[in-house]
Amino acid sequence: MKNKPYAVKLEKGKTYAWCQCAGSKNQPFCDGSHEKINEKENNLIESLVDVNMITSKGEGQRLIAKDEKPMIIKAEKDAEVNLCGCKQSDNAPYCNERHLSI
Repeated sequence: MKNKPYAVKLEKGKTYAWCQCAGSKNQPFCDGSHEKINEKENNLIESLVDVNMITSKGEGQRLIAKDEKPMIIKAEKDAEVNLCGCKQSDNAPYCNERHLSI
């Protein structure tokens, strides 16, 4: 994750997977890291339930992050675009300059 966009060239007809979890080493594109992140979070929650630090309902549910799978983009034309690097854009996967206020 970085506080500026990634300038990329999209090719007409190609499909791209934009990383939403910020864990990919292939930013701004997905490399499957969200699977490992989700697994770690689920294991942590199960461990906290097992030691009675949280309940399996109610409080524990607040700890579960949304499943941040990649956003699929199909390029309808050849284009140079700015893909969001901070993962906070209201226009994801495209940059809307929200990184300027982070």
